[in-house]
Amino acid sequence: MATKAVVDRVPRLAYGDRFLSDFLPENVRSEGRVIPLRAPAGAPPLADVAGDLRRSLEESSTPELTPSLKAWLASRYRGGDVTVIIDDYARPCAHQRLLLPGLLDWLQAHGVKRERINILIAAATHRDPKDNEWVHMLGEKLWPAWKDRVFFHHDREDLERLGTMPDGTAVELNARAARSEAIVSLCDLDYHYFAGVSGGPKHLVPGIAGRALTTADHLRMFGELGFAAHVDMGILDGNPVYEYKRTAVKVILDALGTRGTFVYAVVSVLNPAYEVVALEGGDILEVHRKLRHALDKVYEARVPELADVAIVAARHLGINAYQAGKAINAATRAVKPGGTVVCVAPCRDGFGNEEFRNLMKVAAPILQEADAKIAAGADPKEVGPAAIDRALHEVQRVVMADFKIGKQKPVDLLVQYRRTGWGHLWLLADGLTDEERKLLPFRYVGARGGDPEERLRAWVQEQEKKGKPTYLIVDDPTYWIRVPGA
Repeated sequence: MATKAVVDRVPRLAYGDRFLSDFLPENVRSEGRVIPLRAPAGAPPLADVAGDLRRSLEESSTPELTPSLKAWLASRYRGGDVTVIIDDYARPCAHQRLLLPGLLDWLQAHGVKRERINILIAAATHRDPKDNEWVHMLGEKLWPAWKDRVFFHHDREDLERLGTMPDGTAVELNARAARSEAIVSLCDLDYHYFAGVSGGPKHLVPGIAGRALTTADHLRMFGELGFAAHVDMGILDGNPVYEYKRTAVKVILDALGTRGTFVYAVVSVLNPAYEVVALEGGDILEVHRKLRHALDKVYEARVPELADVAIVAARHLGINAYQAGKAINAATRAVKPGGTVVCVAPCRDGFGNEEFRNLMKVAAPILQEADAKIAAGADPKEVGPAAIDRALHEVQRVVMADFKIGKQKPVDLLVQYRRTGWGHLWLLADGLTDEERKLLPFRYVGARGGDPEERLRAWVQEQEKKGKPTYLIVDDPTYWIRVPGA
């Protein structure tokens, strides 16, 4: 299927429950100043998902490394526990709502008793779920019907040590999983802004790992200032986070294999419409890499050149400033150095994360001081970048002294600010209070409460007065945007 250029139609950007469309002047399009976004080529959805799920369980796609789950159950299973790992509420969970019922039926049909099945939620360091989040994770068919067999991982409780990393870090895993005869990872793939690609090994580390291993794994993302080389969306080879994770998973697999515990992964790729386009079973490390090509087909977008301005809709990520950062990360890679990013995100839940808020309180005074100097006549090209670097340094120092998952988000936001430059991150939002706005490094599009489309249109008109910039319109923040030579 050929790629499609998103340029000939009038752009529509999701903003809460409405769309913004009338914000680009006609001359911008007629003068060819809209950079075409080549949407992913796509892949056809599987015609028989139930059949492909069954095949993934009965035929290993990596037979040289691991037998199929069916073959193992028939030859090695002794009637013990089988632990199925699934995602927690922080992810879409569409794949498991679709596939988990069939997997559970299949296990029981192949000799695993219901009381021997554990559904373990890979929570890493996340909080316990709220009442409505259980259905999101499991679906109405399984919740609360399977409530007695569902367990939430806590990274400081009931852990079993399986070995030691080369740096001395203890390799600890959820003990319920470690005591099982078999572990089945039911995961999907997505791009991840510092781990490269989620799913696969990430289900084990940090998914059901101990806090010490998670901390050591995530600290690999940081360089001297900001993220280390090759720590980026879509990057596996050379990515120190992925490489450390891969080493840790090998330690886990070797230890579990020695005691006779079988580990099998059922890996899927879904398109933006949550249709399954790829589904295979086998070795947790190798199937993860093998299906990467399918992920690229449905989420890798391309642009012929970098834009002066990128306007991105956060869509479902626009619920708060914390999540909207992912949209900013996606768009920043598509603008020129010193270019401008505008994120369209209602942020009806405000900041969305207290760690994020607290860390931005470290950065905000530094950035505010620079703002005051620039307002008094200082050169923004000198004062601005220095302030961003200082704020990034201070936040990163605090994060690395007491790291836990989520604290990396302020570092990522400041890294994006560093890429664009002083005053070049903009946010169209209504849900943030005045106090919250002061803590974030954004300029804001229009007055809160006004019509968002009119505000965005007025903002574009102001840019037009300064020159003739090129614009890239990104209607899906989950795209991995690639440019020539990347």
